[in-house]
Amino acid sequence: MPPYDAAVQEGTALRPLGVGDIVDRVFALYRSRPLLYLTVAAIPYLVLVLVLVALTALFAGALVPLGSLATDDAGPSVDRVVASAGALVTYGTLVLVAALLMSLVQSGSLVAAAAARYMGKETSVGAALGAGLHAAPRLLGMGIAAVIAVSVLWTALIIGMAISQQWWSVLIGVVVGLVATLYLAASWMVSPAIVVLESAGPLAALRRAWRLAEGGRWRILGLIVLLVILQAVVSSLLSFFVIASLVTDRTVQLVLQQAVNLLATIAWAPVYWGTFAVLYYDLRVRKEALDLQLAAEALPREV
Repeated sequence: MPPYDAAVQEGTALRPLGVGDIVDRVFALYRSRPLLYLTVAAIPYLVLVLVLVALTALFAGALVPLGSLATDDAGPSVDRVVASAGALVTYGTLVLVAALLMSLVQSGSLVAAAAARYMGKETSVGAALGAGLHAAPRLLGMGIAAVIAVSVLWTALIIGMAISQQWWSVLIGVVVGLVATLYLAASWMVSPAIVVLESAGPLAALRRAWRLAEGGRWRILGLIVLLVILQAVVSSLLSFFVIASLVTDRTVQLVLQQAVNLLATIAWAPVYWGTFAVLYYDLRVRKEALDLQLAAEALPREV
């Protein structure tokens, strides 16, 4: 058993946590099974690469006429250019859809893996990925609902600013929009965990996340800020590593930078999504006395 397993198991004695405590527990979970989290984070990227290769091979013939525009003065016929442009749009759409789906599967899988380990349960790569795949459609619906809500907010503000046509109204509108967006982000931060762990629907997850966040939005915003700072520090250190490397060729350095960025994204994903899982249980402890409920359930029952 890994050396951190005992600490993680003891850490599942639930209690209200501060911002630093949440991050500390997430890193403890990460250290307990790093290969599990890295594998779960990396597999969706690998699947995405394979899908991109397949799509590129499938659309290569249709996209050739667009490439010949830069090298052939006569160029291909208008019909072929139009067909190639349509193929390019289709190709780009499929790439975006594949990237979005793999991102949803990754996020759901990492939440499921972190939640299982946090509650002292064993899990596997297959089980985590299965949970993420199962939750992906509902995560997509929830994301769409959240985007629509934020879009409606900003549309209303922009219309109000356009009607007023005053500089102060623009300033107030932007400030109100940013504050409201942060408020919504804090209110809905644990909604992905609710979708995965409670099998809730998109709107039900947003409503439940809102209720759980009541009274704790400042703490949630502090957690978001801390995650952003930590990620910025890690990215800066990795960028410095590439710049300070002995590689002088610009092309090689660019490829190395992209590779390091990809590895950093994969390595950081368990921290980011694991925080959602730990915060979800912390909010339930604070709002629903989950710690007392689990303790009561663990008591021996009289026959």
